[in-house]
Amino acid sequence: MAKHLIDLFPTTGWKIELILPVPLSGLRLQERGYNQAAMLAKPLSLATGIPYKPKAIARIRNTRAQVGLKASERLENVKDAFLANPDIARGKRILLVDDVTTTGATISACASALKNAGAQSIYGLTLARSNFGLEPAVFQEPSL
Repeated sequence: MAKHLIDLFPTTGWKIELILPVPLSGLRLQERGYNQAAMLAKPLSLATGIPYKPKAIARIRNTRAQVGLKASERLENVKDAFLANPDIARGKRILLVDDVTTTGATISACASALKNAGAQSIYGLTLARSNFGLEPAVFQEPSL
């Protein structure tokens, strides 16, 4: 599935310095056994030569699954759920990779954490988009 992102990425023209997957909580990772966003982000990193830095952002609290939540509930669910490492993120142009975007709440919460850590700019790339939300599968967070 990462091939779709590998093919799409060059068309964006983005100048990226780090690639990060949207992180799972430790509990969810233990339950699932893998992070689906990481399984997309790592091959993208290998194909582009852009460093893969999953430790640049962490999910610091467990959240409910977003499925079945209204847009406002999704925003509240992931609010302050992420913490970025300023030693890695500061001054960097970062690409966040996730599998699916619905309302954009999760990727936006990650972008906020990265901004707070001093990231220069944050971009988002997802494999799929749900019809539920209005966010495009590719969006750019304004530069700081």
